[in-house]
Amino acid sequence: MKVKITNKYIKQGIMLFLVGLALICAWFVIHNSDSLRAGIAAINDILNPFYVGIILAYLLCPIYNWVVRRVYHNLENRVRKKTRAYKIARFTATLVSVSTLIAAVAGFLVLIIPDLIDSILGIIYQLPDTVNRLNNWFVENIQENPELVSLLQGNLENLTDKFLEWFQGQVRPAVDMVLSGVSVGVISTVNLVFDGFVALIICVYVLNSKEMFQAQAKKAILALCTPQRAEDIFELGYLTNRTFGGFINGKIIDSIIIGIICFVAMSLLGLPLATLISVIVGITNVIPFFGPFIGAIPSAILLLIVDPVAALKFIILVLVLQQVDGNIIGPKILGDTTGLASFWVMFAIIVGGGLFGFAGMILGVPCFAIFYIYMTRFINNRLAAKGRPTDTAVYETFDKYKIKKEDIFGKERCNPDGAGAGEPVENREH
Repeated sequence: MKVKITNKYIKQGIMLFLVGLALICAWFVIHNSDSLRAGIAAINDILNPFYVGIILAYLLCPIYNWVVRRVYHNLENRVRKKTRAYKIARFTATLVSVSTLIAAVAGFLVLIIPDLIDSILGIIYQLPDTVNRLNNWFVENIQENPELVSLLQGNLENLTDKFLEWFQGQVRPAVDMVLSGVSVGVISTVNLVFDGFVALIICVYVLNSKEMFQAQAKKAILALCTPQRAEDIFELGYLTNRTFGGFINGKIIDSIIIGIICFVAMSLLGLPLATLISVIVGITNVIPFFGPFIGAIPSAILLLIVDPVAALKFIILVLVLQQVDGNIIGPKILGDTTGLASFWVMFAIIVGGGLFGFAGMILGVPCFAIFYIYMTRFINNRLAAKGRPTDTAVYETFDKYKIKKEDIFGKERCNPDGAGAGEPVENREH
């Protein structure tokens, strides 16, 4: 039974109480931000295996579902009980999904570790030659500049004292920090392996229980919300899954193709470190728009140390790859998954990366796409309620160019009394 408050003084008192409570909470958050940040970081550390496990389950879900469908339909008429066929299908799908994940991780390590070790060793081996070249250059310049020799002799003692002071103050603490960092790194590696094992278990559990979790969430939403509100939430979930799934899976496939093309092209051009650099380019290509360039910068630096001419060839290759991916491969695979213009894609990447780092650069685009769809739908509904057209072309002007917009968009779209004003809001332009 709902109680309606009619006394205005009681309403004002409740409002003042709520405002005061909000101010107290804001003051507490501001003056305890460090403690809250540390607490949130500790909670995130605990929940990291759950985050990773859920993400892995989401990525492996298409493989799992496909195997369940194929195995179940092959066994349903051969096994007496269909429940047994379903259990066998789920077990087989779990085995295939986990095997695919392990094979992908192992393949990645096999591809990248040998080239990475060779790169580090190559830099170490080339270091003496570099030092010798610098030494020869220094000796030649000293011999040709007697003034520089006298200047150095007069300040040699002072330079020695400063060097010893710098060594004591900077180098020794850095060495101690490195030694302590090694022990911390060993502990972090052990924790990482343990968290990976826990994440794998959580991934398996989520894959086999996702229908139950979905049903429980649906029950809770239907119990707590009105039917219309529940339908809105279900639509949001469907739209989110479609946008995220299409975008992430499409980008992964696109990145694998780009990595393979990069490896083949580098091998044909005879460029060194082809495997390592192709893996870097493929991984960073998951980031829209800026991905190829983010991967190209460290790769070009590595090649510059080994062979400057190879670095120049690689930069040209990356520019060509970016054009091929942006104009041919990407649109074919992703299609219009997000429905965002290039400007908004760049905006979402910059804002997402600035707020949440690497993950924000990847997930910022689908998140902003969902926000953009709902904001566009809200605006279109408001315009429709006022009897105004919802097609954006109606509101564009080309007078500054002395061009009629009807010649660009057509008379039907540019006519406010045409199809744009009367069709259902769901079918109009987003």
